[in-house]
Amino acid sequence: MTTLAYPPPLDDGVIRVRPWHDGDLRCVEQASQDPTIPLGTTVPARYTEEEGRAYLARQHARLTSGQGISLAIARQGADEAVGHINLMTRPQRGVAGIGYWIVPAARRQGLAPRAIALLTAWGLGAGGFARVEAWVEPDNHASQRVLELNNYLLEGRLRSFLTLGDRRADVLVYSRITADPAG
Repeated sequence: MTTLAYPPPLDDGVIRVRPWHDGDLRCVEQASQDPTIPLGTTVPARYTEEEGRAYLARQHARLTSGQGISLAIARQGADEAVGHINLMTRPQRGVAGIGYWIVPAARRQGLAPRAIALLTAWGLGAGGFARVEAWVEPDNHASQRVLELNNYLLEGRLRSFLTLGDRRADVLVYSRITADPAG
């Protein structure tokens, strides 16, 4: 069985993937202002400092509860958090789900593909997972491109699979396994 632990510092010279800290509240505030991020995550829809701190506490609790590993995506130089990435355990042994978001002001800068490359490589290597999968809404073409850039393969569609806000949503299932080539 995979033992959950934070990975060592992961960076590629442009971004770092690291545990969340109190200095990341601005990132949580920016994410809460996006109309879609709070719908499918635990980001508060109405930001207050108290809600922001509660969000950070939930991210750390994922590791201690065995749910998964939740990390900030930060710019390398200033260590400014601009997004979120996680590996959440699935009921099947050796399987993790990857999830991610980038605050609107930092999108279209190639940060998400970099973060996914770093965490997927760690997850399928030292992290001990045999499979990493992602669930993406069919209309989220940007997320699909990010996964495809990292050699995730489209496996199919799960109808009415997730609840997002007050609606049901289909998802496309993408995956990488240890035998697949790196992105």
